Amino acid sequence: MYKKLFLIAIIFSTIVFVLSCEKDVTPSTTVPPPPPPPKSFTEEFDSVGNLSKAGWVIINNSAPAGPSSWRQGLYESGSKLAWLTDFVGFPAYSAVYSPNEFASCDLSAGSGAATLSAWLITRQMVVKNGDQLTFYSRSAGNFPDRMQVRANYTTGAANVGNSAESVGDFTTMLLDINAGQTTTGYPAVWTKYTINITGLGSTVVNARFAFRYYVTNAGPGGANSDMIGVDQMQFTSK
Repeated sequence: MYKKLFLIAIIFSTIVFVLSCEKDVTPSTTVPPPPPPPKSFTEEFDSVGNLSKAGWVIINNSAPAGPSSWRQGLYESGSKLAWLTDFVGFPAYSAVYSPNEFASCDLSAGSGAATLSAWLITRQMVVKNGDQLTFYSRSAGNFPDRMQVRANYTTGAANVGNSAESVGDFTTMLLDINAGQTTTGYPAVWTKYTINITGLGSTVVNARFAFRYYVTNAGPGGANSDMIGVDQMQFTSK
């Protein structure tokens, strides 16, 4: 009789132990990865200061470098007298709350007589033949300005080298606005530019695009450079 009770007690204790162990086991949970960013997107440059949070990179390789680089657009009164109508800069192409809602770069990217090389680099994106990049740009129109649009189709990095002349991994030139640096070569009104992506074969690549404000004999002490703007950039995945 006692042997049976002892055996029952052992069996009951074993069951309780197993059940308690099962309750202590925490089931594993799999956290799903974040959704990939949309392939097609529009950047209105409403807040240039927040671009880095979205993966954009700003680099100033101007020599000698000045106090600024790519920054928020500028359009404001140049006088403290309300009745004067002289303005500094120009208004955005596309704006909701402020005429400053665009990206701009100007002669203060350099110091003295300088070679300006200021880069506004997009986040990494998947690119293939047939995709399209469009944007609006203009200059202030007072002195010769220039901007290149370049692509990095090889590494997906934001490497542009360390000098005013280096381009790093951005070896593909897509557009060169006013390469001759003439006074009228850069439109002084907002102008739409369209770039069709070609030459990638059948591959899909991780790429970045860059707007490079590139002006020689420039800066506050040079004969060239004033101010340019970029607005409403659209990348369309076909």
